[in-house]
Amino acid sequence: MLIQVIFGLHYFAAKIVLNEIPPALWALIRVAAAALLLALVARLAGRRLPRSGAVLGRLALYAIFGVVINQLCFVEGLSRTTPAHSSLLITAIPIGTLGFAVLLRREQLSWSKSVSFAVALAGVLLVLQPSVAGWASPAVQGDVLILVNALSYSLFLVLSKDLLGRLDSLAATVVLLSFGTLGMLIPGLPALSGFDPSAVSPRTWLLGLWIVVFPTALAYLLSYWALARVESSRVAFFIYLQPLIAVSLSFVFLGERFDGSTLGGAALIFLAVFLALRSGPVGTQREARE
Repeated sequence: MLIQVIFGLHYFAAKIVLNEIPPALWALIRVAAAALLLALVARLAGRRLPRSGAVLGRLALYAIFGVVINQLCFVEGLSRTTPAHSSLLITAIPIGTLGFAVLLRREQLSWSKSVSFAVALAGVLLVLQPSVAGWASPAVQGDVLILVNALSYSLFLVLSKDLLGRLDSLAATVVLLSFGTLGMLIPGLPALSGFDPSAVSPRTWLLGLWIVVFPTALAYLLSYWALARVESSRVAFFIYLQPLIAVSLSFVFLGERFDGSTLGGAALIFLAVFLALRSGPVGTQREARE
């Protein structure tokens, strides 16, 4: 619950940060700072980082999906859409994970899983509402980027499951974030041109620090700790807390209002996740927390 509360608060905090810091630059700052912080924790804890060339090569590949595309699409999407829409679409991660597991033949497709895919698609389309706002709308483009973020992370979960299960979680996370930092340099460095750190308010820097420490570094550590002690299917259900918190904050502080289509789409996505989790053991459900 604590992990999901942190993630739920993150949407609101990140939206404020992105009002003053360019999205690509903030993604680079967040990933690099979290990598440094966790590297320090790993060193103090005496953890040894992977050294095998084959392992490092696979982690570098996984970082493209789990860090670079994931983080870049998240900040670019959130800068265009609302925290509420972002948190609702993120709950599609368990469905995306199941979908990639089926496509890569890690899971067998069943009738109940097929129904969950169809219900999830209907829910996503209701939230996006492209026929109403049009694909050229910044809000719809932001929603699509958030969806790409969720699908990229889902693919990362499926591809990396076997390897990450054999590695020390803290050490592997440090390496993934380090490779992710290198990848984020490409879109992030150009955003430095014309950026004036002194123009950013102290409140925004404090929120940025909170994001680095809690929804990034600490959330990774807490997630691995919890997953070692709680059933994976139960962990996946807690993702529902994210939109509940994000929607409440958007309603109270941002004045966001929600129509029937958005609420109906959210209900369908939740139903799809519920059906997917009831369809039987899913090899990658345990990582569906992010």
